[in-house]
Amino acid sequence: MKSLMRLGVVTSLLVASTIALAADEKQIKDAIEYRQAALHTMGWNFGPLGAMAKGDLEYDAQEAMMRAERVAMLAKLPWEGFIEGSLRDAGHGVDTDALAKIADNREDFDSLQRDMEEATSRLAEVAQQEDFPALRKQVAATGDTCKECHDEYRAEN
Repeated sequence: MKSLMRLGVVTSLLVASTIALAADEKQIKDAIEYRQAALHTMGWNFGPLGAMAKGDLEYDAQEAMMRAERVAMLAKLPWEGFIEGSLRDAGHGVDTDALAKIADNREDFDSLQRDMEEATSRLAEVAQQEDFPALRKQVAATGDTCKECHDEYRAEN
């Protein structure tokens, strides 16, 4: 009888740990997909600003304001998706370019995040001024903050 009870307890623990593991794997997958979607959407909106700054797309003040406001809002979103276990080579099986060294350098990563949020906020402010030379300068500064983080914490493709 005791053996049967022990078997029941062990089985229950195994089932519970399997459920917890599945929940963790789903949470990790969801976190990666969330941050990738936020960053992709941010890039989608930043792209036309970069094209305007380079002269590849005609400057449109209203379009620039809309895109810059979106980028500033989106810049606040992806960071909660960088959860423990969700970085590259963590064994989760989801494709991600977020390097594992983010976990070891979290203060620096968080500092770069704040820099990017400040740059995108400034981008939205500058876009409101309808001053194209100032916008070009801020687009470059904002792009530099993205590049700084990518150079350090994103895998090369």
